[in-house]
Amino acid sequence: MLVNPESRAQLATKPIGNDRAGLFTYLRFSARYAVISLCWLVVLVNIALFVDDKFIRPTLGDVLVVVWLYYTIRCVVGFPARLIVVMTVVIAYMVELAQYLKIPALLGLEPGSPLSIILGATFDWWDLAAYLVGGMVCWWMVKMEVRHG
Repeated sequence: MLVNPESRAQLATKPIGNDRAGLFTYLRFSARYAVISLCWLVVLVNIALFVDDKFIRPTLGDVLVVVWLYYTIRCVVGFPARLIVVMTVVIAYMVELAQYLKIPALLGLEPGSPLSIILGATFDWWDLAAYLVGGMVCWWMVKMEVRHG
């Protein structure tokens, strides 16, 4: 079978096999989203250090963690914003699943260690609801961003 020269040129420009650069094409740094992420981190640290109640720290904190995680991912990845929202909620659910399965204890993490603090210690169904609300807040922010540029 003969291949015309134009087809041969098109074939030569297509990657063959695994395209290792594929994922890296989505890595982009956004100073704007990095600053927003940093601001949310400051809010979360202040809540963790100075608020000791039964709503703001445990519930609102979980909602805001999803918002912070969204902006953290968004500042380095160029995926569509709504995909990042879904990814963020899935990551939050995976952390909660790790708590349910007692993964930190299985890994032998010392209570109070940085990774143990990040993963958390206790599973709570209400945390899943808070993560979902956080995802909805992010979805709404994306919608407002698209609408208002």
